[in-house]
Amino acid sequence: MHRALRTRIAILATGAVLLPGAATADEATFQIGHNRVAPAEVRIAVGESVRFENQDAMPGGHSIVADDGAFASPGLAKGQTWEHKFTEPGVYVFRIKEHPGAVGKVIVGEPGVPASPEQ
Repeated sequence: MHRALRTRIAILATGAVLLPGAATADEATFQIGHNRVAPAEVRIAVGESVRFENQDAMPGGHSIVADDGAFASPGLAKGQTWEHKFTEPGVYVFRIKEHPGAVGKVIVGEPGVPASPEQ
């Protein structure tokens, strides 16, 4: 807890702004469940990983799929986690396969750099 507070103070001291609904690398965990993804987006550096944590029971589990096909998780049972390491800069939009309206975004490296030509 103290580390996260120190990180936020250091970021604010440098003039950066933390946006509501966005998380930094220290908090790069998405909580997923029935029709929900939280936070809405995270920002990380190239080479860092994001963790997905399923919080709800569902037959077959919840699966994460990237809109551009860059990654996909297996079905995650309640309480299970899955991590993906991002090695290329870009903006990666994903959704829960079983709940396509539940969408999240990972911004890797500099904001505004697309992960693929389609984005």
